[in-house]
Amino acid sequence: MKKIALFTLLCLSINLFSEVITWQGPVGFSSTKYYEVKVNGIPVPVYDTPIASYAIFDFTGKVDVEVSTMFDVRWVDIRPLRTQIKPHYTSDNSFRFNLDKPQNLSLELNGRIRQQPLFIFAGKPETDIPSKSDPNVIWFEGGKLYKNVNLELNDNQTVYIEGGAVVQGIIIANGKKNIKICGKGILDGTYNRQTAGNDNRFIKLVDCENIDINDITLHNGTTWQVHLQHCNNALINGIRIVSENGGDDGMDIVRCTNVVIDGVFAHTKDDCIAIKSHGDYPSDRITDNILVKNCVFWNSIWGNAIEIGFELYSDEVKNIRFENIDIIHVEDGAAMSIHNAGKAHVHNVVFDNIRIEDTRQKLFDVAIFFSQWGPDGIRDPEYITKYYLHGAWDGVQKAPAGKEAYHSSFRGKVSNITFKNIHVTGGLLPFSVFHGFDAEKNVSNITIENLRYIGKKLKTTEQAKIRQQNTVNLKIK
Repeated sequence: MKKIALFTLLCLSINLFSEVITWQGPVGFSSTKYYEVKVNGIPVPVYDTPIASYAIFDFTGKVDVEVSTMFDVRWVDIRPLRTQIKPHYTSDNSFRFNLDKPQNLSLELNGRIRQQPLFIFAGKPETDIPSKSDPNVIWFEGGKLYKNVNLELNDNQTVYIEGGAVVQGIIIANGKKNIKICGKGILDGTYNRQTAGNDNRFIKLVDCENIDINDITLHNGTTWQVHLQHCNNALINGIRIVSENGGDDGMDIVRCTNVVIDGVFAHTKDDCIAIKSHGDYPSDRITDNILVKNCVFWNSIWGNAIEIGFELYSDEVKNIRFENIDIIHVEDGAAMSIHNAGKAHVHNVVFDNIRIEDTRQKLFDVAIFFSQWGPDGIRDPEYITKYYLHGAWDGVQKAPAGKEAYHSSFRGKVSNITFKNIHVTGGLLPFSVFHGFDAEKNVSNITIENLRYIGKKLKTTEQAKIRQQNTVNLKIK
């Protein structure tokens, strides 16, 4: 009784110095059958996707989170593990824990990552809410379901999806400036293939400038979810992505310059983030100055957690930095990859302070190759099937016999890549691949500094399980 009373007292003291903000979603929208969540005793709506459930709330101070579930709970892994959040088990199917700052968390029961994990999206209260009466604001009201939405934005427009609002549809813009998409609500892609045709991406902005996308949750996207193409000066901040569909890249940054991606949570079947340079543009329209930081990524059975490629048709892809990222699961592909199937010179790329908790196959995968996704022009299904390179990733083939030199003539390079403070914190140590196309179109000047596996520093390529071909000047230190 004394322990129970003490815990109750602690909860009461927490309540005195905190604020909890929740939003009631529309009736009938994908409400969960798996979980109940309360924050300081306040019920929080929980939504289901085919792969996971999630709860969204904002708070200040310190809060007590209570979770009840239909599953028997033997133990709970709360990821990222660096948070060191430990659950307190209150029954066979309930537990609780405290939060004192905004977090995007994955709660995984009994070590079964495909037993409907629960994502907790705990944010900070909004401070810059646009005016509902502003004629440049498109406002979606909380508690309502909006179907078959197909928005095409103009200059200086803001889309605000209020907490509790669910918008089923897409948002596009072409050649516009000063665009903002924000709010605590949800973009639902469940029906996009039926309502938006082939171009069914949640957010597709082409040739745009000054972009701000923040806070929204993307629910069950069916293809590339945030697609920026030939855009300049963009911020993607604090969004949450939960999907499990073929080709559902979380964010695709294509021939863009000056992009910051900060504080994103992404669970996707395909690449969590992919940086590319394809499209019908002159080759000097390059990808340059991209920063990705403070993110949590879970990549499922297609693609990679962090990807540069495949489609790299510009002259350069350069000055790209990934820092302070938690990769909590990669179920098949690579944690970090550069896949150059085009003519670009990929250079000046830094991966710094990346924590990998569970990667099943590859750690680093850096390669230049012939591919159906490159400019090689091979689309013949029989050839693709016959010359597919097993052990490589999707769409990698052998060059036609006798034409290797021809295809080498429009291959790119990869150089000056730094991996620093990379920590594999659990699971088996995956292998890594560095593979140039040939002796001339190679991978060069690779620095791996402070690579650790469960705390132990790996000092040689053998210890790090690195395989090299057509690679020049790879250093591990």
